[in-house]
Amino acid sequence: MSEFIDLRGASGAAYRFRRADPAALPATAGNFVYVREEAGEPEVVCCGTALSLTLAADLSRNMKDRYGATDLYIRLNVARAVRLGEHQDILEHSKPPSSFDEIG
Repeated sequence: MSEFIDLRGASGAAYRFRRADPAALPATAGNFVYVREEAGEPEVVCCGTALSLTLAADLSRNMKDRYGATDLYIRLNVARAVRLGEHQDILEHSKPPSSFDEIG
């Protein structure tokens, strides 16, 4: 998959996420998505928000085993209201089988 993906929300807004290594995540707050490739396109299998993106790494093995996730993408969002608003928008559009509101 590519280094960046743009995900649409139910509102029509696009959100750019950067691929990340679960072992080297920043301690910054933000949004994250686990994806798998489906017909050459990223399919969101989990989306969430975290006070520290390092906590998203704990989900890595479960997302891989349970949903076939191949990649983790992150979006830095320090402002809680922005983080949660974007999460809800993506959640409503993507309807992934798993989601997490504000872990940490």
